[in-house]
Amino acid sequence: MYDLPDIIPLPQTRPDLDIGVVYTCESDLMPPLLSTLQASGNGLRMRLIIIDNFSEHGVQRYRHFFSDTVLLPNTRRLHYAANLNRVLHASTAKYILLLNTDIYFDPEEQCLTRMAAFMDTHPDCGIAGCRLYHADGDLAYPARRFQTVSTIMARRLGMGRLFRQSLDNYFYRERAITDSFPCDWLSGCFMMIRREAFEDVGCFDEGFIKYFEDVDMCLRMARAGWQVMYHGGTYCYHLEQRASKGFFSLDARKHLRSYLRWLWKWGFAPDHHAAPPASRRIAG
Repeated sequence: MYDLPDIIPLPQTRPDLDIGVVYTCESDLMPPLLSTLQASGNGLRMRLIIIDNFSEHGVQRYRHFFSDTVLLPNTRRLHYAANLNRVLHASTAKYILLLNTDIYFDPEEQCLTRMAAFMDTHPDCGIAGCRLYHADGDLAYPARRFQTVSTIMARRLGMGRLFRQSLDNYFYRERAITDSFPCDWLSGCFMMIRREAFEDVGCFDEGFIKYFEDVDMCLRMARAGWQVMYHGGTYCYHLEQRASKGFFSLDARKHLRSYLRWLWKWGFAPDHHAAPPASRRIAG
């Protein structure tokens, strides 16, 4: 698929958790991510998979953080969904954790261990996410309902005060942050995926160049009978920049393009259960 002739060594012991990170140029973020990540999974056999997205200096210097590390270089820049699929194809573990580089952990919290235990006790859960905080302590609201026109207006046009109720609904603000519950979708910066569910549903839809690949995957999971679940019993931190926040920015245009693709594929009110028309079965 990617004309990249990788030979991926099979681990001597099957990992409990494969952790996938896509690296392009975030050298200041990698050490805090990997050092806190390595210390947050006591009792788990973990393997790190780093996709080197055609970076300038490579990723060899990050190999030492995990005793079991796979480095997969790209010979050209790939879009985000394609890089995530490289992680999925390289993984062998029961669970696969997909992470942004701007995540870091509190090792005392043992987030990875708690999340794996949550998945163990919820065998019908295909994708799970945890509580996310910004560096200033504000909740990032990783569990979300599907967007509506009023949500778009509130988030993209600066009309949050007029559509406060829509935003509250979008972010599940009626639920306690420490609750655990099924949700429409989870932020793609932290997604723990069950191997069995991924093999059932298929890969990320690479037609989403950037944005909405996580929303699409969550909907497809639900339509295949897997639960998408927010677990408020543990947490990590997200140094979110929201590159698409500026209305006329390049990322905002990418966000709009992906949203239009989402509408074409699923419509304004996607059904969680009915199979999509044959002409729209693009991913997987």
